[in-house]
Amino acid sequence: MAIDAPSPSLPAADAPLPSRESYSSLTTYEYCPQRYAFRYVEHLPGEVPPGQFAFGSAIHKAFEVFIRERISARAGGAPGPGLEVLWEACDEVLRRAGLEPDELARMRAAAGPVLDRFLWREAASASTPLAAELGFGVEVALPSDAGTFRFVGYVDRVDGNPDGTTEITDYKTGRPRAQAEVDADRQLTAYAYAADRGALRDPATGDPVPPASRLCLYFADGTEVSTTRTVGD
Repeated sequence: MAIDAPSPSLPAADAPLPSRESYSSLTTYEYCPQRYAFRYVEHLPGEVPPGQFAFGSAIHKAFEVFIRERISARAGGAPGPGLEVLWEACDEVLRRAGLEPDELARMRAAAGPVLDRFLWREAASASTPLAAELGFGVEVALPSDAGTFRFVGYVDRVDGNPDGTTEITDYKTGRPRAQAEVDADRQLTAYAYAADRGALRDPATGDPVPPASRLCLYFADGTEVSTTRTVGD
């Protein structure tokens, strides 16, 4: 996301705060204000070694490319994408991750069942994908007339349901979560907040999508846990 970049010579105490925040930046601040300062105020290099998150990145990219291809195929009246699209996108990320050959082979072996399950899920789904990696921005008022800040982010997937409602899906490659955890997930709450305020727009029409009637976490093992949010939430 685009943020105000202070001079590298300015320490966090003297640098301007970002004009935009995201779920990731706010969560970083909650758990470690110093890490927030390093990453979002001073813009120091990240501490994640190359390849550490290659598997998750490859799976996310495969899903994203597949959904974009599916949307394009539907618009053009062409057949939908197949497994080869998933593998091509997944392999491209893994090849660029700087992995050792044995690690690359291990990740490819682990990716196979994940991609197969996703393809079967798509074939059985009654919803219509509207967007993948859909960006949004919404102005949020601060307390006591202290102004506003822009809350930004990306939604992994937005679908339209046959009844005209909207479904938001976030992909996870970690352990599946229990229903109570999903019901309390603040990232999903943030996405519902953006949708409720018209910040999620259908790329094909430019129109805001309806508020989300279903929020879903989809995990690499095929587990799917859904929840909802009220205006009060």
